[in-house]
Amino acid sequence: MKKRTFTAILFLFVSACAFAAGPSKKDVMRAISVLETDVTGPKAAEAAKTIVAFAQASDDVMVDFGPVQLPWVDEKWGLGQEKEQSLKSLLVAAFVAGNIRSQIKNDLVEDDTYSGWIFVIDVYHHLREATPFTSPSVEALEKMQAEGTLRRHAKDAHAQTDREEAPEPGRKGPV
Repeated sequence: MKKRTFTAILFLFVSACAFAAGPSKKDVMRAISVLETDVTGPKAAEAAKTIVAFAQASDDVMVDFGPVQLPWVDEKWGLGQEKEQSLKSLLVAAFVAGNIRSQIKNDLVEDDTYSGWIFVIDVYHHLREATPFTSPSVEALEKMQAEGTLRRHAKDAHAQTDREEAPEPGRKGPV
């Protein structure tokens, strides 16, 4: 059930971005700036779409998606369904934004879950100023950051994702 819920929320968010023309690096960096400066403002939803569309369409970045990277997606925060979905989508976009911003700045095509989570933590605080809610998983990420263990957790998450995506023994790839 959790996997279906996660997949449904992620599909809704991603499908909203599917029809957007492929944005440029300049476009995506402007969109990331919008989330940094005004994630609760009127331009945030469009910026989020640009960020996710770029991540989907560009060969210049790679982002791992899954319950390990986006643990808040299955949480219930006691808000209305539409409000929760909106906030979760902004946190997904924040994860993607932090992840790809690092890759673009470092000119390195390699998932950067750690940078994605750092951006999520920052955006989470801004979202909470506008809408009181608590995400236990984002709070846990923030606690790991304070303890100095978040980077290690990100490496472990990356390794777990690699293991889950690896073909079964005896197989050479996807069927």
